[in-house]
Amino acid sequence: MNLKVLPRANNLCNAKTRSGTPCKNHRMLNGRCRMHGGKSTGAKTPEGLERIRQANYKNGKYTKEAIMERKEFKSFMNEINNSLELMKKQLMINRNQS
Repeated sequence: MNLKVLPRANNLCNAKTRSGTPCKNHRMLNGRCRMHGGKSTGAKTPEGLERIRQANYKNGKYTKEAIMERKEFKSFMNEINNSLELMKKQLMINRNQS
């Protein structure tokens, strides 16, 4: 078996570090070291996307159901407040008449 051995310099990552010098770690199959391997392309499968969605779910405050429930509760409270205001007005009218 005849394997071509690359010189050591060609087996380095050579990504630019924060200090501006080339990285001296050994590269992986993708051509970069473990620290400079590049950004993740993200999940592609439906299962992976579902895992990400579940991981980002914190408290459910902004789900469609929660938003709709808050809107319904707000309208219910507005109806109650309107009824109370109407009852107060009627009570004042009745007091003034007697």
